[in-house]
Parts: sequence; C-alpha cells; structure tokens
Amino acid sequence: MKTAVRIAPITIPAGTAQKTISLDIHAVRAELLNAAKSRQHDVTLELDVEAEGSPQVFYEVHVGKTNVGNIALYGAGIRSEAQGEFHPAHVQLFISDALLRNRTSRTLKITFVANGKPAEALMIRAAAIVIGPRQRE
Repeated sequence: MKTAVRIAPITIPAGTAQKTISLDIHAVRAELLNAAKSRQHDVTLELDVEAEGSPQVFYEVHVGKTNVGNIALYGAGIRSEAQGEFHPAHVQLFISDALLRNRTSRTLKITFVANGKPAEALMIRAAAIVIGPRQRE
C-alpha cells in the first residue's frame, strides 16, 4: 500500500448539509491515473471517522461528480457508544473509476453530503488516497 495523498483533518459541523474539499493532485495525477487504469491496483479513499454522538444521518461521498459510497456510523466511531477503548470507524471507498472520469483536472473535489440534518459534528481525523493491490473484480 502506498499513500499517494495525505488529506488534512476534516470537520463537518452539526447541521451542515454539505462540505467540499479540494485537493491539489497535480504532482501525483499521472501515478493515480496509471494505478486507476491498472488491473493489478485499486485507488482508495481511506477515512478514519468519528463523532461524539450519533450524527443520525449517513453521508454520501462524491469524488468529482461520482458517488463513491457512504459513511454511516452505527456504534463504531461514536465516542458516546464506545465500550472499552474507543476506535474511529475506518471507511475504505474505491475511487479508481471516479479518478478516470476526472482525468484532466489538477484538483480533486471530495464532497460529503448529509442525508438529513446531522445532529453531531463528523470528524475525519485521518484521511488519504492510497494505491494498493487490486481487491475487487
């Protein structure tokens, strides 16, 4: 596994319906696109997510205009529901296809869209775009 892009921590405040971040990927764009086209690799968006209490919503995650999956916290990643030592929820989203659809862009937009009005802030403490061995058919 190779981390191609590290993403600064992200907080989506309670009540926020949508948040977009822009990443400058120009320096690694060719490497990401080669991996995205490869039959031996996957490019994933790796997120460690947490909230103090249940946000009571799920978040759609879009890379460019492509929906790449959802973030939903049920127990895991919710501090008030931790039994024993707390661990954030780890979310892995496959973004190879989304990268290929945005192949000419210097920046990559990642948008988090809440399905409803979040009751709690969502914190993404660790986030990265990672190139790794192929995991799907």
